[in-house]
Amino acid sequence: MVIGATSRKFYPWTTKRALQINKNVVTHSFLVIPECPAPLLGRDLLTKLKAQVQFTSEGPRISWGKAPVACLVLNTEEEYRLHEEQPKNAVSSGWLTAFPNVWAEQAGMGLAKQVPPVVVELKADATPISVRQYPMSKEAREGIRPHIQRLLDQGVLVACQSPWNTPLLLVRKPGTNDYRPVQDLREVNKRVLDIHPTVPNPYNLLSSLPPERTWYTVLDLKDAFFCLRLHPKSQLLFAFEWRDPEGGQTGQLTWTRLPQGFKNSPTLFDEALHRDLAPFRARNPQLTLLQYVDDLLVTAASKELCHQGTERLLTELSDLGYRVLAKKAQICQTEVTYLGYTLRGGKRWLTEARKKTVMMIPSPTTPRQVCEFLGTAGFCRLWIPGFATLAAPLYPLTKEGVPFEWKEEHQRAFEAIKSSLMTAPALALPDLTKPFVLYVDERAGVARGVLTQALGPWKRPVAYLSKKLDPVASGWPTCLKAIEAVALLIKDADKLTMGQQVTVVAPHALESIVWQPPDRWMTNARMTHYQSLLLNERVTFAPPAILNPATLLPLTNDSVPVHQCTDILAEKAGTRRDLTDQPWPGAPSWYTDGSSFLIEGKRKAGAVVVDEKKVIWASALPEETSAQKAELIALIQALREAKGKIFNSYTDSRYAFATAHIHGAIYRQRWLLTSAGKDIKNKEEILALLEAIHAPKKVAIIHCPGHQRGEDLVAKGNRMADSVAKQVAQGAMILT
Repeated sequence: MVIGATSRKFYPWTTKRALQINKNVVTHSFLVIPECPAPLLGRDLLTKLKAQVQFTSEGPRISWGKAPVACLVLNTEEEYRLHEEQPKNAVSSGWLTAFPNVWAEQAGMGLAKQVPPVVVELKADATPISVRQYPMSKEAREGIRPHIQRLLDQGVLVACQSPWNTPLLLVRKPGTNDYRPVQDLREVNKRVLDIHPTVPNPYNLLSSLPPERTWYTVLDLKDAFFCLRLHPKSQLLFAFEWRDPEGGQTGQLTWTRLPQGFKNSPTLFDEALHRDLAPFRARNPQLTLLQYVDDLLVTAASKELCHQGTERLLTELSDLGYRVLAKKAQICQTEVTYLGYTLRGGKRWLTEARKKTVMMIPSPTTPRQVCEFLGTAGFCRLWIPGFATLAAPLYPLTKEGVPFEWKEEHQRAFEAIKSSLMTAPALALPDLTKPFVLYVDERAGVARGVLTQALGPWKRPVAYLSKKLDPVASGWPTCLKAIEAVALLIKDADKLTMGQQVTVVAPHALESIVWQPPDRWMTNARMTHYQSLLLNERVTFAPPAILNPATLLPLTNDSVPVHQCTDILAEKAGTRRDLTDQPWPGAPSWYTDGSSFLIEGKRKAGAVVVDEKKVIWASALPEETSAQKAELIALIQALREAKGKIFNSYTDSRYAFATAHIHGAIYRQRWLLTSAGKDIKNKEEILALLEAIHAPKKVAIIHCPGHQRGEDLVAKGNRMADSVAKQVAQGAMILT
């Protein structure tokens, strides 16, 4: 809710959410009014739901479609769980009997015995916050009452009196009348000190998994956060209001265990479990144990080792006080699902649930929906060759201030991403004992690559990588854009290779360019960055090779590029091939200058072209014209006046000189955009200069020092141009 300047209340709309009703998909936006005592259904939603209201002698009756309607709002990255099938391999009774104290279904709530109570540190200026409970329907209150009572009986909740209070949010489980309480702790989170998050990155977590260990066990801990005790002095921070007159509860309750919704809970639990399991890892080097918060994965090279390791881990978890969900356990299998991936035989696939989540997204109608689609599909980008290229038409729709217009090109890109996802290949798990090969190409300003490892004579893909080049690099010649492409993809590949040896293969002779990059195209900072990233012992460059555009792998073993990078860069330098900074012998010399200064608070500006004796062209310029712009205008006019001639043009402006010789061509290559993607200054004048520079038959643009006192022709001509420019800026009439 937002309260405006006139004290009127404004309420937010949610984005359109897709609801599957029977065989139809309905999308709808909802207005969020926390203090509304009951959910209100408007005519638009009732129409979509095909609701019928009948007034009978017994009262109004409402009938819906054949299937019950359910709405669940959740993060886009978690939507795949809606389509996730439960593991088919249930835990056998033998496992349940052998380890009765570890299964949550049998042993109840867990308690980490070796972890001390958690103390929550507040910010120095934090004061208690009290937010009233949102209105709660009778159905919702009845739905969460059993959960509240169960937590009270287990001692996880206790009665209290606290100056802190935050409301409960009620989440209904799909297809049931069951609700679960979720506390809105945003205001508390704002007042608590941040701690550095150490939860592993799912992007590269599986990189530490040896591919030869192909027997897996997956365990999901039950009520993981509730296993950690909360220090008594921190418990009052998490109080909430609960009224249950029938059960004898009226007042506030709070948690004695680490609550869900608290921003530091994942990190605190992840670190605590890592410490508790450290001895187990040390005692069992034949196993690999991966942990992502409360999701555990054990791998071994054989079924026997996996079976023994699982027994030891269950015993360890039981002794430590943690509980495992039996219904979600996948024990000693050759194929399991972990963190949304399917693992089998040292490879990983996207689960069908992940794919289905993306496939069910309807065509976006707002910029935010485009962002949501790109975020959901972006999770799968490792499996989609050239994802950045496919998604390129969609990114402009997400920018602020850009009118949203869904065109055919956007629909094609939208469908192409979905189509690529349905044919996603299996990716090999990275083997950190073997070197990697990164094949890189650049096309249309997008870096594309495939990270591979050799398996006999075959190249097995580990990941498909793609990234858009920044506006500056996008304007470079092709050979230089390849350097930026390699730098971008090497950084992404490092997340998977963990700093192992990488060989780069590209259709360019990149190593020689990195050793001696052309300074006119890039800054010293960029050159240093590229050299530090690419010229080290773990990155090597293979001979250039032509890559297949579809697979990004070499066409043949002896394929070589058909160009020389040094020749290409030489051709791309400058705005005109014969442009020089040395005077043409016997040609007339002209002098250009632009002037801009303040007089009585107003800026005056003028530009002139002169030779040693007379004024060739002079003009006052509009107010607020900068000195750099005036210098460009003077040079442009000189080039136009010398159409078809051979002449020398002298200027004391480094800006005009560099634009003509170096930067003009670079600006044109990158579409006259800055590094931030915005239009460069003096865009129109630079375009005019790039056109006018071809007007003379031959031209030399020469830089000369300004304000010189010598009596040579160049010093005298420059002084004359400077003097006339100041006069014309003040409105003096100049005879030419």
